[in-house]
Amino acid sequence: MQGENPTWGYQFMLAVQLGPTITDDGVIDEVTCSESIYHFLAIPWRVVFALIPPRHIWGGWAAFCVALTLIGVVTFVVGEVATLLGCAVGLKVSVTAITLVALGTSLPDTFASKAAA
Repeated sequence: MQGENPTWGYQFMLAVQLGPTITDDGVIDEVTCSESIYHFLAIPWRVVFALIPPRHIWGGWAAFCVALTLIGVVTFVVGEVATLLGCAVGLKVSVTAITLVALGTSLPDTFASKAAA
């Protein structure tokens, strides 16, 4: 493990690496089929966000600026996909926007409640 100051190379390695995890007790959790599928579907996003510089570079300002830029790009992409989806389904832009905002704010709470239960 890299500790406090990971390198960019280590970030990319973590983005693409898939393997069993070892708990603090020394128990090895094997990778399931669904975890493998989700991992391979998420690799492009993980690699894009591995572009964020490690936080020790420029006192964290480089990481902040690059992360903010990437969040803006992802927001733009999601907005364009939502517009295309609404157009394909035949919904007005306002209905599509309200629906996606509702999903975007409610789903995290739903998953958090599920995990807590």
